[in-house]
Amino acid sequence: MTTHSTGPNTARIPIRGNAFVESANGLVLRANRCKACGQIFFPGTALCFACLGTDLEDLMLSRRGKLHSYTISHMPSAHFAAPYAVGYVDMPEGVRIFTPLKMIEDKPFKIGMDVEVFEDLLWTEGATQVYGYKFMPV
Repeated sequence: MTTHSTGPNTARIPIRGNAFVESANGLVLRANRCKACGQIFFPGTALCFACLGTDLEDLMLSRRGKLHSYTISHMPSAHFAAPYAVGYVDMPEGVRIFTPLKMIEDKPFKIGMDVEVFEDLLWTEGATQVYGYKFMPV
């Protein structure tokens, strides 16, 4: 992932440079799968934590998943103003992702609901915008 310029003194950097790519259809998350045992990892890794194999192949995840669980924090964090939501999303490929969630007023979160990945500004540090992925209700 490359750094994008958004103005004369502003840089735009990804939270995890290898975790996602931009495609014609929107953001796609990059994972990998162990060729020996089939275990899937997101974000990708160089070593299979299940069998210690090192032969892993790239895998592009689906754009949609199911909300497994979530919480809404009413206390600010170092990077997120309150309230903000985070949760786990089960992807069809068999991996569970911990992710920020976008709250939409007329679409309250429900366990099992369909959610979709998209790119969003996560926070700003000085003149640097840090962007990444979030999931939102479909």
